Parts: sequence; structure tokens; C-alpha cells
Amino acid sequence: MKMEVINRTNNFSVIFISVALSLAGCNSESTADLSASPDIPEAPEVPVDPEVPVDPEVPVTPEIPENAKTKNVILMIADGTSDGAWDLASYWTDGKLNNNTYPYTEFDTRMAVNTAPINATYEPALTCTEEEQKVLYEAVKVWDDTPIESNFEFAGYDYLNKEYTDSAAAATAYATGHKTYGSAMGVDYCGEPLEAITTIAKRNGLSTGIVTSVPISHATPGAFAANNLSRHNYSEISRDMFLNGRTDLIMGTGHPAYDGQGNRKTISKYNYKYIGQDSWEELVSNKLVADGSDKPWSFIEKKSDFEKLANNEATAEMLDGPLLGLVQSDSSTQQARGCSNGQDGNVAFACDFLPRPPTLEVMTKGAINYLSQNENGFFLMVEGGAVDWAAHGNHTARIIEELVEFNASISAVIAWVEENSSWDETLLIVTTDHGNAYVLGETSDQVAYAHVENPGKGVMPIVKYYSGNHTRELVRLYAKGNGADTLSIAVRGNDPGYVANYNNIGSNGDYVNNTDVFELMKQVIVAQ
Repeated sequence: MKMEVINRTNNFSVIFISVALSLAGCNSESTADLSASPDIPEAPEVPVDPEVPVDPEVPVTPEIPENAKTKNVILMIADGTSDGAWDLASYWTDGKLNNNTYPYTEFDTRMAVNTAPINATYEPALTCTEEEQKVLYEAVKVWDDTPIESNFEFAGYDYLNKEYTDSAAAATAYATGHKTYGSAMGVDYCGEPLEAITTIAKRNGLSTGIVTSVPISHATPGAFAANNLSRHNYSEISRDMFLNGRTDLIMGTGHPAYDGQGNRKTISKYNYKYIGQDSWEELVSNKLVADGSDKPWSFIEKKSDFEKLANNEATAEMLDGPLLGLVQSDSSTQQARGCSNGQDGNVAFACDFLPRPPTLEVMTKGAINYLSQNENGFFLMVEGGAVDWAAHGNHTARIIEELVEFNASISAVIAWVEENSSWDETLLIVTTDHGNAYVLGETSDQVAYAHVENPGKGVMPIVKYYSGNHTRELVRLYAKGNGADTLSIAVRGNDPGYVANYNNIGSNGDYVNNTDVFELMKQVIVAQ
């Protein structure tokens, strides 16, 4: 499908003063079958102010300072991470709240993001008039602790489980600056294609890359590099990603020749769901060429090749021309793996890991080594996509595993910046696209919004889930580097209940729209 990209003003966007920034998707398919914490501060009695504005227009358009341009913009998305889920991993690794552990102690900017889609539909509008934001974040309804006759227990829980975003719409907001309908991939609420941050970055001389732990044509990676009316047109999306010339590097799963356990298939059993047969055959015969490139896509699939790239031992062939790193799995890297006899799948890291896939950390290091060849800098989106898959299955052990790996990837990025670049020329943003499963504590069916209690390092926490799907809650955002502090001018509202009931220590309840992240990234990339 050939779509003509449009670039128009977003009625919900704001233009920021900038000094530099970075940017970053989700899966609605789950493959998983499977006393207060001592460092939780006493929650203050903070009333929810019904007068707090919801998504106000921000009339100020400040000028960009001369030193606004940033060289490297890195957006990292832990897909489908509810507020309570962040602490599950840090309890396991450190016995502490997430914000009190490395790498999150490195982030001074801590805020919240409103992820609401433009509307609650999953199809483009039939009548395209002026954009109207129909799904709102209303704090009064979020913190309504009125008991109800429902599995959701309280009215606030019920509200958060309605009119939530899909990963496609959320990723489109981050990637293009436009809120849209649920299954939209890089298109607006009418289905018109939008210009993505990857296109803007390429036009400004940057290299561009996408890394994910799930199939490359899934919602989050796809929205940064393709335009399609539906996230479910996977092979069309990957075809667009390969041919349109927006990305220099793509890494993730979706390999036609391997199943989710890393087993090689016979040719007759190849799975062309995520990469179509035509694209695959052109790829392996060195005939898959992107627009604007004089070289076909290079292709790596072995774990050892990913590790060579991460360790600066890559061959010249890997580093020359666009590079596709396709993990030998048609599912996630590790989340969908099985357990051997006697291994307890309900305990984090108790089941043997698959030998073929590289870690997200290795892929992230390799991507940066490849992209940083460009002296002008790069844009990179890294997605821990399988956090969402685990949350759909209410699988606490796999949520912990996936977030621990995501955290290691953040640490790798920070180490690279401090060894090879600087925070004066790099912007790092860490966030999620939406909540999933509304992760709360053991007593949260009796005490509204009760936290998951800290069981201590290496001990599985007790969790209550209030859905197997996405939520409308505000989500966390961390930022560091050139331009990170300028997010404060994009604040759309303040929710005191967010501070009182969640553990994003260091935040004050201020929140921005997901579209505002795009606007800031764009400004720091195009600034002179």
C-alpha cells in the first residue's frame, strides 16, 4: 500500500523551548500461559482538585535557544508498564523502589504522561472535520474509591479500564505528534499518513534505528517507520519499513524460519505473518533495497553476530548499508519460552533461557555502535515490547524478567553516553506507551490503590491485577540530557492523586501528553 505522507499542524501539540531530546510501542497478543515496603514514604493526604484542567491548550510558543540542537536522541519504551509494575523488577533485583535504584537514580526529570487516544474507535473516521479529543484523563474519576459490584472493586479502577489506548495509537502519538484511533499505524484519525520522527531525523542528517524484543512489524516499532490503516497488516508494515528508507537499522524478532522456542522450521512451515514471503526472499538473496540506498539490506540473525556488533567487532559488511538484525524467533526474545520439568514458571529467572536470542541490552549496544558511525548523530527507539505481553497474561515472573532486561539496556545507554558522547549532546527519554493490567498490591481489593509490598530482594512479590489489558492511567516518564528539563513547559495538568497513590518518587503530579514528547524531540532535532 502506497500512502502519501502529510505534515500538518496538530491542534493538540505545543511547540517547546528546547535544549535536546529523545524518543520512543506494544503488543495486544499475549503468548504467556503461565505490610508496606520500608522505602515507601507515607502517602500524604492530598485532595484531588476537580478544577485541575484536563488537556488545556498551551498558548506559549517560546523561542528555541541557540544551543537547543541535540546530536543523539534516544527514546526507550517499556511497553505496557503500569505504575506498580516498575517496582516489581527493582524489588527483585535490589529490594528497593524503582526510583531509588540505578539506573533511575540518574534521572532528574520525572513526570507523568497522558496516553489517551483521540477516541475509543479502532477505525478511521468516515467524516473528517476538525480534530476533537473525545477521550480525556479525568483525575476525579481516577481516584474515586467508591466500592462497586464488580471485579474492579472500586469506581476508579473501573474508569481506568475503559477507553484505553492501543499500542498502535500510543506509538503513533510518540512518533508523529498526533493522537489517533486505536489500531492506527502512523496515520491520523481519518487514516491519512503522517510524517514520523524518523523521517524528520533523516532529513536533518541523522541516522535512524529501531530495536525491539518483539516482532519488528508490531505496533510500536511499526508506527515509527511505516504508515498503515491497521496494526494487524504486519507483512505490509514490514514491507513498508524495508522499502521507504526511513530507517538505517532495524532489530527484533519475527523471523519466518524459527518458532518462539528458537526451533528451526522446515521451509513449508515458514511463518510469513510478520515478514511477507516476497520480502523474505528478496532479503536472503540480497535484493531488498530501500528507497535512497544504493546497497541492499544487510542481514544478521545469529546471536554471535549481534554480540560482535555490540562489542565493536562487526565486519565491514555489517556496518555498510542498512542493517536488519532478525532474532531467530517468530515471537518474543524470551518471554514466550517454556519451562523444563521441575522449573517453576511463576518465579523470575527460574526457567532456562533460550540460547539463540541476543538480549535487548546486546541489541541496544549494537544499534548504537552502528548508528554512531554518523558524525551528525542518530535517533534510536528501543522497545522492551514483551513487558506488555507478560502483563496481558498477568505473569509476574515474566514482567520482572523483561523489565530487568530493559533496565540493563538503559544502563548500557548511559554508559555509552558517558564514555563516548556527553549529556550536552544527547537526550535520553525512558517511558511506556500505556499501562497494562493495573498492577496493585495484595490488599488493593480492600484498600483502594494499595501498593505492591516490598518482599525483599530475590523474593516474588504478591500482586493483584485488575485486567488483562491496557489501562488509561498516567504513566511514568524519565528524561536526562540536553533538553530534558524543558518538558516542564509542556505540562498539561497536575494530578495530586498521582503523587499520593503511586511511587514515582521525585515527580510532583505534573503530566504531559504523549504528543508533547514528539514535539520536543522534533524541536531539538531540527534546531540550528
